[in-house]
Amino acid sequence: MTAAAATIPQSRPNTGMDAWRRRSALIRVLRWFLPALMGALVIALAGYFTLSSIQAGDQLPKITQTEIKLVGARFMGRMADGRSFLIGAGSAARSDSLMQEVVLTDPVLTLGGETGAPSRMTARRGVYDEKSRILRLSGDVRIDNGKGQRIATNDSIIDTRTGKITGQKGISGDGPLGQVQANSYEVDRETGRVIMKGRVRARIEK
Repeated sequence: MTAAAATIPQSRPNTGMDAWRRRSALIRVLRWFLPALMGALVIALAGYFTLSSIQAGDQLPKITQTEIKLVGARFMGRMADGRSFLIGAGSAARSDSLMQEVVLTDPVLTLGGETGAPSRMTARRGVYDEKSRILRLSGDVRIDNGKGQRIATNDSIIDTRTGKITGQKGISGDGPLGQVQANSYEVDRETGRVIMKGRVRARIEK
């Protein structure tokens, strides 16, 4: 008895199912990849704009303090005792960061110009505060009280409201009676006389 060989038909590949599986896998990859790509692009753009703004800030011109030059600067008024004062200078400049202060070169101060014996002060530098009306002189300060007394010092502070004049950096002077030196001084507002203070040394000339 001969057994008949059974013939099993071979199934054809299901190309439609395979294509669907491939599309599903591609979609899954794209769902993960596209958001990641968009996030990376956002981070890159943010970093680019941040770096650009920093570099632009570095390239901005630095703001520097400027000065306003004053031509023919004159400051005048009256003190508490009624005497006038007049401040002039070879040149003057006002800082735009502190408008009430004026920096003076070769300042000249005249007190009581309308009187018969005005006081006169000169220096290399000066700073006048228009708000407080305080004048600070420095560098080769010279004072002539108009009555024959002359003083040399390195600093002087003048309150043009009251007429008070003081200095703390030493003083030497000469007058009709001789020469004198001291550590500090003050000018009497009423008489214009110079009052010496601190280690006063004098030489009287007969």
